[in-house]
Amino acid sequence: MSTPLSCVILDDNYLDRLAIASELEGRDSIRLIGSFASALEAIGPIKKQQPDLLLLDVNMPDINGLQLLKGLGSQAPACIIVSSHPEYALDGFALNVFDYILKPLTTERFNHALKRLRDFLAMKQRAEAYVAMVENEKIVFKEGHDEIHLTLNDISYLEAFGDYTKIVTPKKDYLTLATLGSFLENLPSEKFVRIHRSYAVAKAKVSLITRNTIGINNVNLPVGKTYRISLAQIKSLNGNTKS
Repeated sequence: MSTPLSCVILDDNYLDRLAIASELEGRDSIRLIGSFASALEAIGPIKKQQPDLLLLDVNMPDINGLQLLKGLGSQAPACIIVSSHPEYALDGFALNVFDYILKPLTTERFNHALKRLRDFLAMKQRAEAYVAMVENEKIVFKEGHDEIHLTLNDISYLEAFGDYTKIVTPKKDYLTLATLGSFLENLPSEKFVRIHRSYAVAKAKVSLITRNTIGINNVNLPVGKTYRISLAQIKSLNGNTKS
């Protein structure tokens, strides 16, 4: 994406705002247009300037970050929460936040979040959204007057992006307008399993299993605590999978 993303920081802690701003310095792909200490200060400029990205703290006085996000509704930009409180993560993802980073913010974790966001926005800009239908072991994407056909065996894994799901294959990635959960409902459970809030994998494509990760095509995907029972399903299917 050639045009830099516009960004607003909202955090009641001055040092935390400074830390995020310093991470943004020198990045051609992102432009800071505002930094605020409270939701009351930020809500007007956010509605007026309509930034592409909001870097948001949760635990703030008066109006907390999640209340602000909910109040913005359809006007809410893509949001990455940066917080010291992991207990708000589920509430954040229920509001379709793009990512949830625990403080202290590190460059590596921030880079990972921004790369995922850029990849998603670039893909969305190219394709807007494929409408996917699962028929006879195939996924059919309608794009204008054209149709793209994938077999289920083409799929390596699926990644959630809010209301969208990215379908990852060895050759190309695709974007479909469906949540990961609803998309999985149309796929055979004997072939695909959810391993994380953001990921589901093709069982047959798994090459490595550890307690916290699953390896597919040289990519290591995280395993969520509530999804670890899925590992047993994969191991029973792939008897020779390394662990």
